[in-house]
Amino acid sequence: MRFDDLWLLRLIDETEESGQISYLQNGLELLRRAAEVLGHQIDWNQDLWPFARELILAYQAGYLEWRDMTGNYVGGNNPQSNTNYWLQQIWELRLTIAGRDRARGRLVLLPPPDPDEDDGRMITGATLDEIAKAISDTYSASQIPRYLVESGIPPELLPGDDASVGKLNYVFTTLDTLQDGGSAARRALREFIGGWLDGRHHVAPRAELRKRLVALLGQQGWHVKDGRLVVGERTYDSAGALTPLGMDVRLAALHPEVRAVAERFIESNNIEVGIFEALKLVNKRVKEMSKLDADGVALMHKAFSDTDPVIQLADLSVQSGRDIQTGYRFMFAGAVLALRNPDAHELFRPLDAEEGFEALAFASMLLRRLDAVT
Repeated sequence: MRFDDLWLLRLIDETEESGQISYLQNGLELLRRAAEVLGHQIDWNQDLWPFARELILAYQAGYLEWRDMTGNYVGGNNPQSNTNYWLQQIWELRLTIAGRDRARGRLVLLPPPDPDEDDGRMITGATLDEIAKAISDTYSASQIPRYLVESGIPPELLPGDDASVGKLNYVFTTLDTLQDGGSAARRALREFIGGWLDGRHHVAPRAELRKRLVALLGQQGWHVKDGRLVVGERTYDSAGALTPLGMDVRLAALHPEVRAVAERFIESNNIEVGIFEALKLVNKRVKEMSKLDADGVALMHKAFSDTDPVIQLADLSVQSGRDIQTGYRFMFAGAVLALRNPDAHELFRPLDAEEGFEALAFASMLLRRLDAVT
């Protein structure tokens, strides 16, 4: 059984309001009540400590009170090693005013996550290490604590105020501590990583890094949804048979403008229409940048001319630069000729997901090349 801190506070609040205070006689009775409400049998080997840990976190946060009777037995005050006894010896559980406010949503700005979003599975240390390295490479030692707090990590969960002892270790320790904390700490971690991958924080990760991390998380069964990580099916990509999460990984790696025009067609299983729209977008961008009165292949050959081009992609004073300019001229022209034009004049040819995403990735590459033009 998984226990959510907000859910437990609400259960206690509802129990107090209903007058069924016998369930609050001690921690073990409350566990039995929680199992009854969830419709689960208690696993006496697995469920006691996670439940006790959530109670302790609520107590430490000032949301919950009880009478501690564990002093009657030597060693009984250690909830982790003697959890069953400890739960029986915390009596008369009750919410504080702050706990009642939190249980009733008065201090919660966002609704709690769906219980299916986190089943307690790991985020591998290698994944956390890559995230920590990217962040530590971006910010100075003095900036990191402030960045983490401004990105939603509670300040009380940080290792300290001074990250100068080692930026990478500081960030990794913060993320790893959140993962091993209670449900509130894990929620903060999931929202931080998801928001960072979605570019909602101060500096977004590089596109290549984001693509690799989204794929790595997908293999572990983590998926970015609405700026947070949620559990889902593990991603196993195979040619022509991408899973939904595999498609999300490919979609996330596309140029933002390609993603914007193609996403709804991918969701409706019409990826070939998305390709047509993406190539229309490439053509439109070249037309806007060059201000030429031409279209399609003629536009590309004029815009990226080998001599006196309107859009210059490389240093034309050297042979390698001239080769790049010529190569891209043919790639732009070939894209509209081979990928856009057939669909403009004939019925769309159905494509499998793998082939479709490869075409979209080609359109993305062309747009990113245009983005780099000064």
